[in-house]
Amino acid sequence: MKTVNFIFGIHNHQPVGNFDFVFEHAYRHSYLPFVEMVEKFPGIALTLHFSGCLLEWLERQHPEYIDQIARLVERGNVEILSGGFFEPVLAMIPDVDKVGQIEMMNDYIRRRFGYEPQGLWLTERVWEPSLAKPIAEAGIKYITVDDYHFLGTGKMEKDLTGHFITEEQGYGLSIFPISQKLRYTIPFKEPQATIDHLRRFVTEDAGNAVVMADDGEKFGVWPSTYETVFGQKWLQNFLETLEKNSDWLKTRTFADYYSKHAPKGRIYLPTASYFEMSEWSLPWEAGEKFDDLVKEFDEQERSGDVRPFIKGGIWRNFLFKYDEANWMQKKMQHLSDRYHRIDAEKLDSSGKAGFNTARQHLWRSMCNCAYWHGVFGGLYLPHLRHAIYTELLKCERLLNKIEKRPRFHVEELDIDIDGNRELLITSNNMLAAFAPHRGAMLTEFSLLDKSFNVLNSLKRYRESYHRRVLEAGSESKGGSIHDNVVAKETGLENYLKYDPYPRKNLLDHIFNPAVTFDQFRQCEYYEDSDFIQGSYEYSIDQKAKTVRFLREGWVNWQRFRIEKTIRFVKSALEINYRLSNSGEKANIFRFGPEFNFALLGGDSPDRYYEADGRKLAKPTLNGKGVLPKISTLAVVNEWDKFRLTVTAEEANEFWYFPVETVSLSEAGFERVYQSSVIVPLFDLTLKPAETREIRLELNVKNL
Repeated sequence: MKTVNFIFGIHNHQPVGNFDFVFEHAYRHSYLPFVEMVEKFPGIALTLHFSGCLLEWLERQHPEYIDQIARLVERGNVEILSGGFFEPVLAMIPDVDKVGQIEMMNDYIRRRFGYEPQGLWLTERVWEPSLAKPIAEAGIKYITVDDYHFLGTGKMEKDLTGHFITEEQGYGLSIFPISQKLRYTIPFKEPQATIDHLRRFVTEDAGNAVVMADDGEKFGVWPSTYETVFGQKWLQNFLETLEKNSDWLKTRTFADYYSKHAPKGRIYLPTASYFEMSEWSLPWEAGEKFDDLVKEFDEQERSGDVRPFIKGGIWRNFLFKYDEANWMQKKMQHLSDRYHRIDAEKLDSSGKAGFNTARQHLWRSMCNCAYWHGVFGGLYLPHLRHAIYTELLKCERLLNKIEKRPRFHVEELDIDIDGNRELLITSNNMLAAFAPHRGAMLTEFSLLDKSFNVLNSLKRYRESYHRRVLEAGSESKGGSIHDNVVAKETGLENYLKYDPYPRKNLLDHIFNPAVTFDQFRQCEYYEDSDFIQGSYEYSIDQKAKTVRFLREGWVNWQRFRIEKTIRFVKSALEINYRLSNSGEKANIFRFGPEFNFALLGGDSPDRYYEADGRKLAKPTLNGKGVLPKISTLAVVNEWDKFRLTVTAEEANEFWYFPVETVSLSEAGFERVYQSSVIVPLFDLTLKPAETREIRLELNVKNL
């Protein structure tokens, strides 16, 4: 009888820093009921992968579930895949950490499941040819990626019926293709659709294998799927259908098939991920064109033929598309380099303990979700970025201690790899990163004792999907999350405003006094100078704990000079501006240094504004307004127990407002609070050769 092998794989993951109720919801609606159903079908082979982030939570909250999985493994036809323990995109982390994280997962699987892993789940199926070597070095024999990777090399769908072997510098690695057709069929179409597809690949020699491996959350967590998969018994019907057809349809694990079948041939795959990623990673304008092109071919019913040759972006595009993602990733790389330069053998027992803990925080910071954005919130979710910074800063604090760094320490290096040096200054519990070439802005301001980057902000980016906001309805239509167009609230189109500059601190705004508050906060005005992102010269006086920035530029098309000096004191930055009119005419303008504070809760009652020491009448951080005749405006975070106060005694007034983005998630379009902006404003008229000094202070106080 002609037969075919079917490899059914499930990948379960929740990111570092996700809310406990999200983990629990996914557990109750997907992970647990899925396994409970699979237990009833002992003859069906299954491959499972769990990220280390999820495994850590399960060990704390539901260790009985881990035992349940271990019992499934004992029956002999359930495989556990390895992977980077904390679910990193392997291409974005150093090789030494790639190998280390895979070996950490291998050890966990051996210890907890009594299983020797041979295969690896490649995070987001982000493949680069160089990955074969470190993956193989970690003891892995095979991985699985999308058929899109293979089709782009010229392979045809009929060829993708097993594993292929690739190599890098002589290190071999087998690769299984995942059927995109089955990814979109399971569990969104009747089980018979899968059976009909698999029947096309039957052979007399039983040598063909077809793979469907995808997110476990599509079985109960994605919108409307719980009712379909469990309420309407889709999963039960699917497994029963597999059993009924078991005479010709053989369910296998990757390990089982790999052990019995040689590679179908040699392959060298291009840098790629699944097809959808090639659109998500494009900047908005290119993304719109890409989407239009795909739809055009869909309407012509030609997409199946041409899609393999449509090349969008690659995962690394996110690192130039979003400055904020790049900063986190380069900071992680920098800390990894610092960590691996330390000779652990020279440390005492206390130092070694700190060294091992630092590695744990470093590796947890590599969890991929906050570094990119597609159909899930990802980078747009402040709590996920905050979790990454928490791990990075805990690692950094430990490394500072191990390296015995002085309480005031300055590094000059191009940390974000943009061709220009940044200044990284540690002073007591404050970490300040300045970008002299980008307006001498303060791009990171972290409280080391709180492991909290208060500049974990995100600017308002234009996205290719924003043109669909007006089309969005209020209810999910079911099916794949890639096809849903849903708005979580009405009027989102009113929030589609875009920032031409990052949302950081000490951004030097100079604009016409006629510009209104609303024009300013919606970025519907023009800067009347070249200072906001211009390049500043700088000098450092370590003894005085002072950095001085200087730029010769223009204001209102006249020569102008700004000198800003930042002095680090125990728990504050003392900021002094010297504004000098170098032109031949009087210069009239408004000057406003911008501050951003990202405290996570826009409408949380434990995070609020205080003006001159008094809570505002409407104090939440998503509020907005104009406050004349005050000298201080503070943001308070009672949860993390600190207050940040901007003092500007000579300011004419303070403007404050939230930065709120519109982004896509699996549940639809949503508005997300990112940060609170504070701008002390000064109405100035400077005659030729006149100089004006302005003093400000940014004070940190623990509560």
